[in-house]
Amino acid sequence: MKKALLFTVLGMIAASQAGAQGLFKCKVDGKITYQSMACAKGGETIDVPPPPTPAQTKAAQARAQEDLERVKQLAESNRIARENKAKADKEAEAKEAGDSKRLAKPDCDKLRSRREDLYGRRNENRRNSQLEAMGKTQDEIDKLESEFTKAACGPLD
Repeated sequence: MKKALLFTVLGMIAASQAGAQGLFKCKVDGKITYQSMACAKGGETIDVPPPPTPAQTKAAQARAQEDLERVKQLAESNRIARENKAKADKEAEAKEAGDSKRLAKPDCDKLRSRREDLYGRRNENRRNSQLEAMGKTQDEIDKLESEFTKAACGPLD
């Protein structure tokens, strides 16, 4: 937002200076150049619009400020919505965990062993710079840890 405003102001300054002197587009040796003096051979004059008035500049700045405020409000409402969703998900997960059967101790041991294997695989993928495989393995770890928590198998190591 600030960059756009800066470029607009710089463009207005350049346009105001160019408008006062005139701008010419010349073709010399196959290359196009722009200059404030008339071309030696041919070329064309470029009409440059007048710079914005102070009132137009002030109106543009006011619109930019309004846009910035809207962006801040939208970001805040999105943050609140994410927090509410996370809270609802956590409550639903807690309810589901309370309703599910508790796993037997041998099942918890299997989950713990599987978790160790997945961590080893994820770390191996990281060492080999296999980022996509590492991400998939991390997703498996997250699911397994969720099962582990739901089963009330105790603290994770």
